[in-house]
Amino acid sequence: MGRTGKDDLHLKRAPITEVLREAAEPHENRGKVITMLVNGLPVEDHIDRLPNLPRKPEILHGLRNLVQNAVDFARTRVWIDIAVTDTNIRILVADDGKGYPHDFLGRIGVPFLRRQKKKKNPDRPEYEGMGLGLFIAKTMLERTNAKLTFANGTVTAAPSPALESATGAMVSVIWDRDNFRESDKIDPKNIHVKL
Repeated sequence: MGRTGKDDLHLKRAPITEVLREAAEPHENRGKVITMLVNGLPVEDHIDRLPNLPRKPEILHGLRNLVQNAVDFARTRVWIDIAVTDTNIRILVADDGKGYPHDFLGRIGVPFLRRQKKKKNPDRPEYEGMGLGLFIAKTMLERTNAKLTFANGTVTAAPSPALESATGAMVSVIWDRDNFRESDKIDPKNIHVKL
């Protein structure tokens, strides 16, 4: 019985939407709307054309940290947008908050990053950030050969009209699709997405 569980492909790989749902789940009931899209359109319209991802802890926890950061700083909304080409898989996590401080943009992902002034953040009064969450997320995802880009959103930076309200922080996670070709074996129609 124990051997069967270890060989179960659903434990090792899942549709990209299911991996993202699992990563976002702890943050669903925190007062912010989390919307999952594919190229700015509803997921349901594309679910049969999306690849599978490994359910590696590095991917799940890395994406979960990115979603947590977006939920923490969003005013009301967080978007998770998936884009898949023949060569790449891109996941964009964006929010409608204030965005990253401009003086941090070039240093995001560095541990113990903090502002010069030791002033509490009114958006997260209980939290005195040191940049460790983004450092951990970046490190974990880079171990899976992902490339991360951090930016602040603008109407011109939005990859689709559905994301024009995403004027806060944006994190783009891009993998070469060849990293996950063997993961594309599970039929995504067998998994239900609830975001």
